Amino acid sequence: MLLREKKDQESEIPTASMGDVAFLILIFFLTSTVFTKDKGLKMLLPEKTSTEEKVTVVKENIVTIAINPAGEANVKAIGYNEFLTAGEFDRITDILEEKLLERDTLLVVSLRTSKEAPYNSMVQALDRIKLAKVTTQDGRELRANKISLIPTSEE
Repeated sequence: MLLREKKDQESEIPTASMGDVAFLILIFFLTSTVFTKDKGLKMLLPEKTSTEEKVTVVKENIVTIAINPAGEANVKAIGYNEFLTAGEFDRITDILEEKLLERDTLLVVSLRTSKEAPYNSMVQALDRIKLAKVTTQDGRELRANKISLIPTSEE
């Protein structure tokens, strides 16, 4: 009796439905992925007005905080000039509170940050500005009413 030789069968992976599987996986990941929004600094910006309002501020009511590329701050006001290192930013709140008590009126803070300065320095200074508040003897609460943020490349 003659036996036939068995043919070696090659194993194959069927690829006909590969496109369908890839499409289903793509839809699954697109529907199950949660995209997060980038969070930045929350600031209340003034609304745009139709008329040009000119606000005049007396120079004595302006406090300028300049942050250099090393992340150090120079706090300037009329008759006042103090240099703060990165670890001394808590002093900004004290300085502004002194100025608020001294002036007892509108206080404008100009925060000038170098474009090469560390981002953290600007955020720390801005936080310290927002924390500054003083309660007068008659019960009024004084804060820095206006904050101006200006990026600079000059030192």
